[in-house]
Amino acid sequence: MKENKIIKLIHVAWRERWTDSQWGINIKNVIPRGAGGDAYNLSDCILQQALIGSTANPMVLNYLKHSLCAHLVSYAAVLRRISKYDHFDRIYCLTSLLDFVDSILDGVTCRTKVEESILPGAIVSLVDWLMQIFATITTSYEMNRELSAEQSYLHDQCCTVIEKLVRNQFILAILYVGRQEDPDNYSKIRENYATIKTSLTNSNFTPSHPNVEKYLQKLAYIDVHHLDMKTLDVHPLPEPISYCVQPLLAVEVLLNPCNDTSYYVAEMQMLQRLKKFSNTRLFYEIIRAGFVSLSNVAETSHDTMLGAFTFFKVPQIIKQLHALNRAPTEPTPTDFIPEVVEAFEMLLEDNLLLDLMDSKCSCNIIDYLLNDWAKQHLVNEVHVKHFAAQRDQEASLLLQKREWGNQTQSIINFIIRAEVPLSGVLKTLSTDYNKVQEALLEVLCTVLVGNSFDLLLSVATVEGRLKTFVSRLIQCNENSKQIPGEVGKSSIIRSTLFDVSFLMLTSIVQTYGSSVVLTDNGDSFFEKWVRECMVERNKPKNPRKMIAICDENIVDEILMTFSKPDAQLKTSNITWQDICINLPGVLYHVLISWEKETLSAADVKNILDNIKRRMFSFSVCATSFLSAYMHSVKDKEVLKPLNMIQQFLTPAGNDEMSSQENVKERLALSFQIIRKMQYYAHPTGSLKSRSLTLTQNLVSRNPLIDQFKDVWSTVADHGWVPPRAAQVIESLLHAAGPAWLASQLVEEMLKCKYKKDMMKTLDIIFAISHLDIERVTEALLTQVVPQIINNRQGDDINEPQSYVLARLCVYCIISALETRTQANFSQKKRSRSHDGEDLELNAAKMRKITGDGSDNSCSNDFLSENSLLLGSNMSSLHSSMRETPTQLREPLQSSIQYIFRVFQQFVTTEELSPKIYFVYQFISLLVECGKERIRPVLKLLPATLMHNLLKVMLTEDINVGLISRLYDLRFNTGRQSAVSDLCLWRNIKLKQQSIQL
Repeated sequence: MKENKIIKLIHVAWRERWTDSQWGINIKNVIPRGAGGDAYNLSDCILQQALIGSTANPMVLNYLKHSLCAHLVSYAAVLRRISKYDHFDRIYCLTSLLDFVDSILDGVTCRTKVEESILPGAIVSLVDWLMQIFATITTSYEMNRELSAEQSYLHDQCCTVIEKLVRNQFILAILYVGRQEDPDNYSKIRENYATIKTSLTNSNFTPSHPNVEKYLQKLAYIDVHHLDMKTLDVHPLPEPISYCVQPLLAVEVLLNPCNDTSYYVAEMQMLQRLKKFSNTRLFYEIIRAGFVSLSNVAETSHDTMLGAFTFFKVPQIIKQLHALNRAPTEPTPTDFIPEVVEAFEMLLEDNLLLDLMDSKCSCNIIDYLLNDWAKQHLVNEVHVKHFAAQRDQEASLLLQKREWGNQTQSIINFIIRAEVPLSGVLKTLSTDYNKVQEALLEVLCTVLVGNSFDLLLSVATVEGRLKTFVSRLIQCNENSKQIPGEVGKSSIIRSTLFDVSFLMLTSIVQTYGSSVVLTDNGDSFFEKWVRECMVERNKPKNPRKMIAICDENIVDEILMTFSKPDAQLKTSNITWQDICINLPGVLYHVLISWEKETLSAADVKNILDNIKRRMFSFSVCATSFLSAYMHSVKDKEVLKPLNMIQQFLTPAGNDEMSSQENVKERLALSFQIIRKMQYYAHPTGSLKSRSLTLTQNLVSRNPLIDQFKDVWSTVADHGWVPPRAAQVIESLLHAAGPAWLASQLVEEMLKCKYKKDMMKTLDIIFAISHLDIERVTEALLTQVVPQIINNRQGDDINEPQSYVLARLCVYCIISALETRTQANFSQKKRSRSHDGEDLELNAAKMRKITGDGSDNSCSNDFLSENSLLLGSNMSSLHSSMRETPTQLREPLQSSIQYIFRVFQQFVTTEELSPKIYFVYQFISLLVECGKERIRPVLKLLPATLMHNLLKVMLTEDINVGLISRLYDLRFNTGRQSAVSDLCLWRNIKLKQQSIQL
């Protein structure tokens, strides 16, 4: 009914030649107050009357333009109606419509939710209509080999509208949303583009506009990278010096040495994306990081672990990185990897570092490294000779000076040779126990000589063979348990094997943690003893539970026997393993009796001497109980158990030592274990052991803040993180918590006066955060950053501090997003995933154990050059590595939701402040650094946060590219939010332009 009235009014207006103002006054008498013309198809009615003849009626078209300006009709409805015009033979009508579209494109926007819902589809239809017009023209030229004057004019007008449309970022953004909303209709655009391209090729037609083909392609294949986005990265290219790789690897190698190669590969890929490193630059940084870390270590265990990582693990990391980053069409390298060669060219420019390494290692380090890498086809023989020759002169001079100084040979020379002995030990351990007892004992005792044990553990760790080593040692310990009635030489060998394997296993558990090297429910004697009786760092045991599992009858018998001078256990019913389990009961009785003075100090000393005289394992088991007991009593009650532990650290007499086999090595290892257990319970003085464990908690009587300042000054002076500093910072993390450590680190970053220093500190802090990236990120988002922004409105959150703080948060979120903690894994056994779920990397984790018991057992972490790594199985690994994480875990999700709620409170005002600008930087950097992988985080954005931010921020800072990237356009809610924000951005922009006019 209304439509008929509108059509009659148009007829009257045409007959009476109404002006635009008259039309506007009279049409409002037809359309009810507050209602829009779209509800009554006003634009359809006007265009229907304007396009009746062979030419368009300009007066009626003016009525439509006036209706647009008066907001009687929406741009979406007008464009959708124009795109329905399919009389392509009426050239004059088409040219009039193109002129009309050209005149209104600059003002296209939406003002209501209804308009927003139809605008993307209208823009898609408009582009399709323009494509059809262009296709009609090119097809006509293809058939006739010429264009009429009218067609040429139509062609020019079409090119003008297409160019204007492509240059309008708002329309391109709406088109991008429309592509996701209606893929079927958008596919017609590509079909028309294909037709146009074919016609242009066949006819050799040259469009009047030189760039129109490029514009058509952009419209047909619109993507998010076509949308402008202001980037906050002041260094679009990688920085000349990286301060991130070395600290990150120093932290990970020392704290997570058992992680497989895929863990490090994922971490390096994450860093490569953040830093925009090429493969060459990434390989260079990894190699250099190994050298820098290795050149700054003093302790043996650090030398061996970092050296083994550099020589054995780094090549595998590089091979996997190259395989994952290689384009699918790129051929598999057979002789060498070009990026590795280029990385070494860069490395050779760092003469100071190489000179230091040559001096430390007593060799030409490049020659040493490349000879092994040539066997793995990372480089070839030509490259080895070339690079070694470049370093020969400098290396020879340094070595001469070292020889003159008569310095000892570097431990690096032994690391390379440790791989073969490790395979030999594993092979011996896998052989039939009953056939090789004497040989096995000789092998294990040889391992304990000097630093061989540290070397083997380091190589086994980085090669992924540590669990194999531990499992075979456990089996050896099981086979060596006492058999009642066995006497003579076989009993002595069995007891020594039990003792050696027990001590080696205990030392390994102290170094790496039981949750890393042992299975959860192992039923062997040693695994049960660890679960029930062994004191570990950060895993205190209840001494009452240890006493509760003791057998009173066995305890009484052991106590009576050990109370005699020169006691010997003649009873065959009590085995070595029984003594280990029941020693807590024995020592508890001794302690109580000593407290009540029913036993004298001399009696206690006699009992302890008899315990340690039998087996060194007994001393360790006794110390474990005493350490647990010291944890549970008051300070004044610590002295007696501490004195008892000191008695175990007193060497036995020479006669007693000479009566046992390989006693010196076992004694040294037992002292090392006992000192560490004592240190866990009573950390006074300095820990002087043969090897400082990788996870040893460093305790000091100095205030935490003083310890932090000391270690940070070391880090700041170096520009990297020495291994010892990484240990101290990790201890501070455990002692004071992630919030305290994160707060101190951020304070150091904010103290910097220059942005260059801030960015350097940012990289180091980001790497240090990987001591526990999940908890540090949680602390940053929920405590440190909100407190700084809320309470410190001064210089701390102005530029450039605000930018650097936002970037640190974003870096940590991205890393935490890609880090997963497997079920039942300890904190130390973190692992990294690329899809956020428990990904089975078959190619990287399969075991290669031969059926005959021989050992080829490096995990497939350690693959040869002809292995699956470069084969077809890498395709699944390749795709998995690039998947976007689909969901967030706790506590990351709650932390991000919390910081977003804080942001929402900031943007409730309409006044721009440093707080609000920080919110903009945070969101912008999330999109800029995280790209598609940050999508699960962006899903948590509150619905009104960006809308409110747009109202406060200047539109020059926020572009359509940022808005389009914030939302998941695959879902209707994401598209609605994107269009709503885009239209708000557009209206603010138009308002500013109108004010300027």
